[in-house]
Amino acid sequence: MKKGLNKNDRRYAYTHGVIKDAMLELLHQISFNEVTVSSLCRQAQVGRATFYTHYDNLTEVIEELVEDAIKATDRSSAKSIDGMRELARYLSTDHGFREMESKILLLPICQLVADNPRYNVLFRDSTLSEYILTMIYRQEKDYQIAELKKYGLTEKEADMLFTYMLSGSFAVNKALGWKKDEDWMRVQRIILNFVCGGMDALEDVTRGRIN
Repeated sequence: MKKGLNKNDRRYAYTHGVIKDAMLELLHQISFNEVTVSSLCRQAQVGRATFYTHYDNLTEVIEELVEDAIKATDRSSAKSIDGMRELARYLSTDHGFREMESKILLLPICQLVADNPRYNVLFRDSTLSEYILTMIYRQEKDYQIAELKKYGLTEKEADMLFTYMLSGSFAVNKALGWKKDEDWMRVQRIILNFVCGGMDALEDVTRGRIN
């Protein structure tokens, strides 16, 4: 937030809301690298001076939108490795895709954020992928690294493993168009069983290292 602005002021919240709504509307029509301050101002029906009073550049608008998307996501179960194990067990049964809705909170964080209809357009814009991935990593790394260190990993090892898991999940879902259907479910079954099997093996290795 720029200095001198009161985030709790109604006019601040309204103007930011209008600009962010306009950005999302534009992204349904063009990619982010085609958006200009002028086109965003036209869409939001605000002047350039108003835009620059609130933001330094277009990237700051995206940053706020991604932060909003993460805050709007219920991540109570998604943060846990045990949650991944539970979902893997569930997917290994004969449950259908529609029945999986009750377990949706066990999905990796990038999938949960992308599920929000308001923010899904951000994930479908390939020009934003690296930026969004970096932001999710920064938001989640402290918790995830702490969880992975419980398996006997060092800080750096846990960081590298989390990076691998997050990037892989993001890449696969991006390749599937961020859609959840029967094909997606089959792929998730394979990936989660692979990851959970790897975590079991890792636990054996690190236990041997500790002993």
